[in-house]
Amino acid sequence: VILKLKEKIKSLRADDKESKVEDIEKQNLEFDHRVTKLSAENNHLKQTYKQLFDSIKSSRVQSKEQCDDLINQVNLKSVEVADLNASLQEKVLVITTLKEQLKGKANRTAHIDYLKHTLEEAATLRALVESERLLSPLNTPLAYACKYTRRIQELQMILQQTCPRITDLGTKLVAVTPKNQNKQVRRTPQITKSEKPSVDISTSPTIDSNTPVLSSTGVALASSASG
Repeated sequence: VILKLKEKIKSLRADDKESKVEDIEKQNLEFDHRVTKLSAENNHLKQTYKQLFDSIKSSRVQSKEQCDDLINQVNLKSVEVADLNASLQEKVLVITTLKEQLKGKANRTAHIDYLKHTLEEAATLRALVESERLLSPLNTPLAYACKYTRRIQELQMILQQTCPRITDLGTKLVAVTPKNQNKQVRRTPQITKSEKPSVDISTSPTIDSNTPVLSSTGVALASSASG
């Protein structure tokens, strides 16, 4: 009986070993299939990642080239903008200079017009005083007025020297000898007794505040001739 039991145990052990071996072989086959499948998937992923890396690398190179190109364009534009700013500054200076020149020209024109108006008034006043002086040589107020008009004529000469453009007044040159014995030339109309202008003293004209008038304030007049 014991021998039979031993043989049965041996047979069971042998059967058990064979079943275990078969199970192990089946598991090995399954593992081989899984490894093969995972290896194929791994190779596919490697290929996919390689393609993505190559694409990213080429895109990076292109992006870098585009960035460099854009940086160069920005630098060129900056240089152009700097040149334009410099050109604009020069044009602004030129325009400012032209404005100042035009302003000075306008001021000179207004000044010359004012001086012409003043000289015309001085010539008219001198003509009136001289004509009245011829009629009343012993009139003391007229004598003072005559001296005053002579001073005005001296001022007229100074103005003509400072502004030589004021020449169109329709007057003649006469010699004036002041106290310093230096002969000067001034312009005054020649009026004879027969050409005495008429003076209306009945009414006083309304003074226009906008009309330039002759003022001796702040002006150093030269000494007039005696008499």
